[in-house]
Amino acid sequence: MINRAEILRKSRVFTLEEMRAYLEDQTGHPLTAAQAEKLLRDTLPKESYFQSAILRWLRENYPAAFIWKVQTGPYARQGVPDICAIIDGRFYGFEVKRPFVGRLSRIQQATIEAIEKAGGRAGVVIWPEDAEKIIAE
Repeated sequence: MINRAEILRKSRVFTLEEMRAYLEDQTGHPLTAAQAEKLLRDTLPKESYFQSAILRWLRENYPAAFIWKVQTGPYARQGVPDICAIIDGRFYGFEVKRPFVGRLSRIQQATIEAIEKAGGRAGVVIWPEDAEKIIAE
């Protein structure tokens, strides 16, 4: 049986190949790349788990900042990062992805580039430490 908490913990430090080897060890048989990805998709928490952790970290560490979770829907602009913040007068956009299985769309990449070109900071994050790196740059 795959231990969900252990997968989550190891996803912080393992490369994809290390995670695949770990999953093979846990299941007792070799896995194709597609099988390992499916197992990870089924085992890892949803993206909202990672968004909540990043929002919580931002609010704890930047209480004076203006922070919001972007809502999606038919009238929302496509590609806008999941979490936005204004910290000390600077705009930050954090596109949250699940480890190993999250994929950045072309419009998300173009939006990150547009934010950077306009003078803001933006990037793909999984963990609060990733957001911290973007803010520190």
